[in-house]
Amino acid sequence: MELITLGTSAAHPTVERACSGFLIRQGDTRLMIEAGSGAIRNLMRWQDPLALDAIIVTHLHQDHFIDLYPLYYYLVFHRGERLPLTVYAPDGMREFYLRIMHPGAEKEIDDVYRFESLNDNPAFTVGGLQCGSMPVKHSIPAFGIRVQGQGIIAYSSDTDYDDVLIGLAAGCDIFICEATMQREWENLKHLTATEAGIIAQKAEVGNLVLTHIWPDFDPFESQRMAALEFDGPVIVAEDNMRIAVEG
Repeated sequence: MELITLGTSAAHPTVERACSGFLIRQGDTRLMIEAGSGAIRNLMRWQDPLALDAIIVTHLHQDHFIDLYPLYYYLVFHRGERLPLTVYAPDGMREFYLRIMHPGAEKEIDDVYRFESLNDNPAFTVGGLQCGSMPVKHSIPAFGIRVQGQGIIAYSSDTDYDDVLIGLAAGCDIFICEATMQREWENLKHLTATEAGIIAQKAEVGNLVLTHIWPDFDPFESQRMAALEFDGPVIVAEDNMRIAVEG
């Protein structure tokens, strides 16, 4: 089982970083979590997108799903027998996505994507992976994700501090945690690096992977802050980083 970080920036891409995207591979199974701006380009470094078994979009902020738009055209022009591709997302994803498509695109979209509600699917299987979703605190409905195969990977999504994250990440091998801020901002509904470290320590995770750090911040200061709270390995996620997961 392995994790590949396809996009690690918050809000907008940078020269070095795409927006949120993660690929989990185990055997023949390919699961992508998030599809932010630039993430599909990085995916192509590792594999043909037609090999994907499913995509999970945790919430409907554009920096987590906007690459579904260019991916649509890739899938249309390189059509394969695996279509439609299943996309697990919060309620309303299909209708939200259609807003950026041309009028009358409903049938075309359904030929390419099959949208499944995370609200209705707290547990589901993608190939050889057992997946679970859990609501987290954000400015809009959002879901944390836990994936179990030969190891366990948990992902916070974008979220405010909440003890539910401790259960989400409990005992996992890799905890991918957003660490947008280095200090609290009122009503921002994001974690600081310190809070990411606190959650990782309480959840007794194997490795903490910090992502979604605000582009203007020094990521190694975020790493230092998290390490003050978590006594395990703290990794600053960079695009196209490959991490082996051994349960």
